[in-house]
Amino acid sequence: MGGSDLSVLVVDDDFRVANMHAGVVAAMPGFTVTGTANTVAAAREAPAVDLALVDVYLPDGSGIDFVRELRSDSMILTAATEAETVRAAMAAGALSYLVKPFPTTELAARLSGYARYRKILAGANLSARDVDAALDALRPVWPPPSPRQPRPPPPNSLCYRH
Repeated sequence: MGGSDLSVLVVDDDFRVANMHAGVVAAMPGFTVTGTANTVAAAREAPAVDLALVDVYLPDGSGIDFVRELRSDSMILTAATEAETVRAAMAAGALSYLVKPFPTTELAARLSGYARYRKILAGANLSARDVDAALDALRPVWPPPSPRQPRPPPPNSLCYRH
């Protein structure tokens, strides 16, 4: 932490998946993979990072419990789709939740949004607009808007008609 690149730890029980995710991170400008881990114990031994990409299902414990212990930002990358698991991950402090399988372009988009989030939050004093912009940077646009159609409102948003 502290360099110009954002440091990332990838935690997944499947080393092939961890390596694939690490490859996406390494290909992103402004990001550096500082390590991969396939257990909670190994992840705890890793040096401090800016961002951890964490699977929920690990052989020696819960990725959500690990996220709760972290003093850094985290994103959950998992096959777990239970609403309770999603709520627990967000309550533990995860900034994002990606359900596997997902295209590598989606992970790249989330990382890009995270970089924008960090850049905005680097300011000493933030306006309400800055805070909104930082949080918006973490929200995915799904499906991506086409050039001919207006961007749809986010799911479960309130729409007012005049």
